[in-house]
Amino acid sequence: MRLWPESPRRANLPARLPPRSVTDTDPPKLWVFLLHAVPLPDSPDFSEYGGAFVTCYQMPGLDDDPVRHASGFLPAAGWQVVATETPPALLACEDAPDEAPFEQALIDDEAYVFHQWRVEDSAGETMH
Repeated sequence: MRLWPESPRRANLPARLPPRSVTDTDPPKLWVFLLHAVPLPDSPDFSEYGGAFVTCYQMPGLDDDPVRHASGFLPAAGWQVVATETPPALLACEDAPDEAPFEQALIDDEAYVFHQWRVEDSAGETMH
């Protein structure tokens, strides 16, 4: 499992859309969704990993389409999205799969957790 981005704060954040209306008592909510991705052929991960499920955490307003934004961002990490496993849902921290990347996305506007599997599965077949 690997958390991306690895830097504490991205320097080149895109312009944000207007924030949604919230009250001071509302807990923060993020877009949370799951993608299926494969490593790009020129990625160092290509020879080792056959694919990954990527849990995505994104701040609302980062983009009007969270999946499109993730699909544009993941190639920088050497991965290509091949499917959306679960659609984006606005979740509070207590409803999210993991607290640490949720908290990281509150700081960096987004966080991605890679759940990778090796190139060869149990039958010895390659996965990408």
